[in-house]
Amino acid sequence: MATTPAKRSCSVCGTQLADDSPYCPVCALRGVLETQSNSVSDISSELRFEHYQVLRNQDEKPLELGHGGMGVTYKAIDTHLGCPVALKIIRAQFIGNEAARSRFLREARAAASVHHPNVATVHHLGESAGNYFYAMEFVDGETLESLIRRRGRLELEPALDIMTQVAAGLSAITNSISFIATLSPAISC
Repeated sequence: MATTPAKRSCSVCGTQLADDSPYCPVCALRGVLETQSNSVSDISSELRFEHYQVLRNQDEKPLELGHGGMGVTYKAIDTHLGCPVALKIIRAQFIGNEAARSRFLREARAAASVHHPNVATVHHLGESAGNYFYAMEFVDGETLESLIRRRGRLELEPALDIMTQVAAGLSAITNSISFIATLSPAISC
């Protein structure tokens, strides 16, 4: 008689696990972000979502690129290709919320349908232990927010150049789909 292996679950939230990790990716990430105790902050030395490894900063915290209403975006490495990606992960508070999950998936699919030099390309939509994420092109460079902080008010010519690029990207989005994009000062120039 064949036996089926016992289903493993996250020891923090109870989510069923697809791999041999003791924690789901969201609880592992939450544990790293919390600074309560060493036992909580050390629950995972690796933050993996399928074949994407979230990178860490000098403080050993996940390297956050930005955050919005639906998710948080981290810099990660595609371990199959060995290249950097931006990995957007649905916020933990939305796990189990079917409406939020559907909205996140629609956002990922809509973003994947846009192909333009001023819009980051979506490469992959995935699920890891019930937690959704998508991998996008990582655009290396200084963010607009950082540039303004460093230089102050921009001169007219560079400001117009940046706004022309932003407008071209937004035009590509609106021409491809009916999709409301989040415009953030954390965009790369």
